[in-house]
Amino acid sequence: MENFVTKKELGILDKFQPLFLLTSIIIGLLIAKFLPSLANNLISFVSIGVFLVIFFIMLGIDIKGILNAFKNWKPTIIAILINFLFTPFFAWFLGFLFLRNSPDIWVGLILYLITPCIGWYLIFTELADGDVALGITLLAWNIFLQIALMPLYMLILAHKLVNLNIYSILYSVLIYLLLPFLLSRFIRFILIKNKQKVEDFSSRYKISYFKTIILMIVIISMFASQGKILFKNPTIVIKMILPGLVFFISIFIFTTFVAYLFNLKYSEYALLVFTTTARNSEASLAIAVTAFTNPLIPLTVVIGPSIELPVLIIILNILKFLKTKSFLRR
Repeated sequence: MENFVTKKELGILDKFQPLFLLTSIIIGLLIAKFLPSLANNLISFVSIGVFLVIFFIMLGIDIKGILNAFKNWKPTIIAILINFLFTPFFAWFLGFLFLRNSPDIWVGLILYLITPCIGWYLIFTELADGDVALGITLLAWNIFLQIALMPLYMLILAHKLVNLNIYSILYSVLIYLLLPFLLSRFIRFILIKNKQKVEDFSSRYKISYFKTIILMIVIISMFASQGKILFKNPTIVIKMILPGLVFFISIFIFTTFVAYLFNLKYSEYALLVFTTTARNSEASLAIAVTAFTNPLIPLTVVIGPSIELPVLIIILNILKFLKTKSFLRR
């Protein structure tokens, strides 16, 4: 399957992307604090940047190879069921437990958690010696199912919590998910027609580096432009910590049990853990920024990775320990 997110191409910007994104949050907040006039003009970069990031990700997806995931059907089906059946309703339940008095943050939590990562889960999978090749085929399913199911999830899970305009969500899905997908298909068609491989094109023009840099600009712009609101509502971070931690810990324990129950290989288990715990999806950011007028919702989506990253690092080290103990078959 052609894809520029391969093990060989996980370069410096890819491997350290989580750290760069956290640094971007700090830079954005510093701009909001000390350069407010600049901060107010950065919001326009968010929508453009998100569109480009999603386009670059989708450019690496080969539709012809999407069924390859089912050559190894067991971990594929388990991952899809956890990501798109169990997790959305678990996310709603966590919001009900911890955020019922803060509906905007509750909706932001749902939006953040229902969209599996379409980026850095591959990085952690590679670092844990997981099955990166299978992870690449799962990337296609993660993207396509997000596009198809996100409006339905928001209608079912969030419409009673906030003033939800389903047409705004459908419009955002069309502009920021479907349109980048169609554009990526057109570019792939042009490249193949001119006998160019997509991975050669992306490697030559450092597409993965551009993606990370643009995503950093998006995060900086988001926090710079909305920093004033965050400073006035610092409890948003505190309110996110407990449900976030409960989610990541619960999903890790659940996937560990499932992997043991279904006798998965360690490499499959490592992939399953990170494709179900990692949530940092640009798709959720696109919908949050464009479909909701309340700034607390997109801020919740952006704050999520600052909780997620330390947990993923801890999980990575636990997996390495379990590998040495032959917890699962090799």
